[in-house]
Amino acid sequence: MTLYELYDLIYSYIAEDIITYSIAGVLLIILIYITRKWSLPFLFYAIETLIYLIIMHVVMHGLVILAVWFYVNTQMRALRPDGTPAYVPDWQTPLVDFWNRSGYIPDWLFKLEFFLAVLIIFLVWRYRPPKLGPVKRRRKFKVSEEYELMKKELEEKKKRYLKDILP
Repeated sequence: MTLYELYDLIYSYIAEDIITYSIAGVLLIILIYITRKWSLPFLFYAIETLIYLIIMHVVMHGLVILAVWFYVNTQMRALRPDGTPAYVPDWQTPLVDFWNRSGYIPDWLFKLEFFLAVLIIFLVWRYRPPKLGPVKRRRKFKVSEEYELMKKELEEKKKRYLKDILP
């Protein structure tokens, strides 16, 4: 599946129920706005982890391509008389539809990539734990002496006023 086919598939699926997805999107944005002190840090944390996983997947794809190239170009004795290699391994990983297990050749590449994904999630959780909830202030609010004097005067005036009004 190419990237264009994937885009076309998603676009046609969303176009069928555009009203439902629009209402759900508006409600989701409202919910995120209401709970932004908890939901936004979680969303940013999830996006950061997703970026690490995408980088790992692309690097893994590149390493498999590099391994095939290295395997083919370092076998001098395996060359045919016309200069082409006798055996070219069919190693590959799918770049776009990574969920398709049949795209990983050999099969252990899927297991390796899954293990690396779990390892990345564990390391991110261990060394960059999510800080959910409202952000605490680092310094306490400095109260000036003038403000304290003004507050005491107002309290005294309030007491005198209440004594005058109440019997």
